[in-house]
Amino acid sequence: MIVSAAHVCLPMPGELQNGDAVIVRHSVAGNCILAVIDGLGHGPDAAHASRAATEVLDLLSFDTSVHDAMQEMHHALRGTRGAAATLCITKDFPLEICAVGNVALMCANCTIPLLLSAGVLGHQVNKFRVGACRLSNRARVALLSDGVSVRFRLEDYKHLEPVDACREIMNRYRRKEDDATVLVADVRD
Repeated sequence: MIVSAAHVCLPMPGELQNGDAVIVRHSVAGNCILAVIDGLGHGPDAAHASRAATEVLDLLSFDTSVHDAMQEMHHALRGTRGAAATLCITKDFPLEICAVGNVALMCANCTIPLLLSAGVLGHQVNKFRVGACRLSNRARVALLSDGVSVRFRLEDYKHLEPVDACREIMNRYRRKEDDATVLVADVRD
């Protein structure tokens, strides 16, 4: 499986530091980790929280389950402002996903079962709810922080490469009062 991914991640206008963060990692075996982390609020404290999460994911083994990865991030974010995050780990075509808070998931040419886990990473999460599915060839997945409106259909951008889809979505649906992130990933066999 090949995952082709791109993202656009912008701080709130007037801020120097971005409270949103993105992880896209590929293994030599073809596995992939995709995540969007949204530190609560914006500015330096939000950026500190999202960096704590990305440090965990940068070192994460591709054999780690999504559940265990979320627990590791939750522990690493203690003492920070906290964050919302959606994490996807693919192993061949199976996908595991978990979301805490309001980082949205959209998909085209596939159906991904996702139950949001209530809470804030680093503060309180009662239960991590993990979804799993088998991705189809030509599936497109998008993760969006709450700085981007989800009032569009991902299918409307299927003719664009991931980087161009990210730019177009950001240009049309970005909210100016928060950090904003769009990650688009295409699956090919």
